[in-house]
Amino acid sequence: MTAFTDEELRRAFLIWLANYVGKQDEEGLGPFLDEQMKPFAPGHRGWLRKARVGLFLSPEAVAKKLKVSRIAYSKYEDGEEKGTITLATLARAAEAMECELVYAIRPKSKRYFSQVIWVKLLPESLRHPWVKNCDQKRRGEALAYVLNKYTNDPEFRRQQGWSQRANS
Repeated sequence: MTAFTDEELRRAFLIWLANYVGKQDEEGLGPFLDEQMKPFAPGHRGWLRKARVGLFLSPEAVAKKLKVSRIAYSKYEDGEEKGTITLATLARAAEAMECELVYAIRPKSKRYFSQVIWVKLLPESLRHPWVKNCDQKRRGEALAYVLNKYTNDPEFRRQQGWSQRANS
């Protein structure tokens, strides 16, 4: 059997993606995959301080809008830099500066969740006997079928350390 062409792999991916249960969970992830979006790192200057300084606001002014003391507000900025502030507090502080909190979790590979799963499924799927022996004209569809089979197979999911249920 010859190797799959890029077109066959693309077709298989699109067919598989149509059934991928995590598809709706990666909506809006695109902008966060940009290399310029830096991940949180304790000890780096936090966004509360960056926004406050950039907007020419004093700690006192932000504290007043939040109805907390200046010392309490300073603890917010310190807490963000240490990673100990809650998202609710961070969102409230952002709102006090007429800003909004934008929050995401992304794969370290900076790829969509579906692409991360695809890379894990593909090698096993390509070795499946049904894919190896299928009609040459239907290889993309055959591969997509096997990919979906593995995606929903509780034993395969257990071996991967994934949730046992396909739609958790």
